[in-house]
Amino acid sequence: MAADAILPKLFNLQFNMVEVGATKVTQNDWLNLSKAGLYIKGIAGAILNTCSNSANVAETWTYGTLTINNSGTAYTATDTTIVVGSGLYGTGTNPRVVPYYIRTASGEILEVTADSLPLTAAGTLTVRRGCLGTTASATGLAHTNVVHILNQIILTSSTVGPVQGVIFPMPDAATPFA
Repeated sequence: MAADAILPKLFNLQFNMVEVGATKVTQNDWLNLSKAGLYIKGIAGAILNTCSNSANVAETWTYGTLTINNSGTAYTATDTTIVVGSGLYGTGTNPRVVPYYIRTASGEILEVTADSLPLTAAGTLTVRRGCLGTTASATGLAHTNVVHILNQIILTSSTVGPVQGVIFPMPDAATPFA
């Protein structure tokens, strides 16, 4: 990962997609979508290309991750405080910016409304459960389970250079279809 996370430039094309432009410095560099100023809580998908002097490749990407750190009493479907401890997360110049969505292995989407240590892997997340029509569940929140940060994208191809494409933001949980 680059020493400084890349900051994308975002342009509203219409309400349901946003054009992204950034420069990828190294394989597994980041796009932190909320830090760019639009406060995108999560994306449903992205179509991205990275260009170099010799190639224009369809960019492969994945979400940032956090690992649940709870070796004590298991979380239930009603818990609204979750402790995390490691993962592919925002760092010093690339913090997790609230509010954002995370997704568990059960498919539940949780809105993170507070993040006690957004610059580090460890921290306590305050969440709103069962967002965007998903059902609150304890499945996926056991110790060492991984959750996905839906507004942080890791660009996994080895090609570096300008990145361009379109992302499809998820709606706001409070007014999902307004």
